[in-house]
Amino acid sequence: MSATQSILDGYIVEQQFALNEKISPRTSARYRAMTNGLPFVEFGGRIYIPIEEARDWLRNRIKRPNRRRQAA
Repeated sequence: MSATQSILDGYIVEQQFALNEKISPRTSARYRAMTNGLPFVEFGGRIYIPIEEARDWLRNRIKRPNRRRQAA
């Protein structure tokens, strides 16, 4: 690891994550509290969201229509 790299590269503070994604910090906290919820790390008394893992978490939540079900 070089002198310019941080151990927190690839992580974002939860408040900034919520602001960037246009959700409230409370919504972000609810996502974290869910079973199989939003991944996070607590470090130095702050909550950090790992960006790539958050993307994977969101990808795993994609819902697809049931193709066997006929439209009404």
